[in-house]
Amino acid sequence: MLKKILLLSTLFTLGFLNQALAKEKPLIVLDGQEALNNQKVCWYENKRYTEGAYIAVGDIRLICTAKQPNFSNSDLAWLRLSANGEIIYPKQAKTIHVN
Repeated sequence: MLKKILLLSTLFTLGFLNQALAKEKPLIVLDGQEALNNQKVCWYENKRYTEGAYIAVGDIRLICTAKQPNFSNSDLAWLRLSANGEIIYPKQAKTIHVN
């Protein structure tokens, strides 16, 4: 009887310590169909943001906006904001034109 009590108390203690020492990480579940249907989002730290959302990463301010402003169906991306709040678009790669 004493052995059973010692065994049960040891198992309980080990189980409790395992839970106490384990770092809890949230389980993130993403529905694949939902991701395909809602492509127009920006992601940051496993959170979805819609167009126009602002975030600050350190001293850098970012906005979720169209990668290519000339296209109405452009994908969204995080772009930097200048000190006066204007979007800083990346420089376009030089292209070669063939006649």
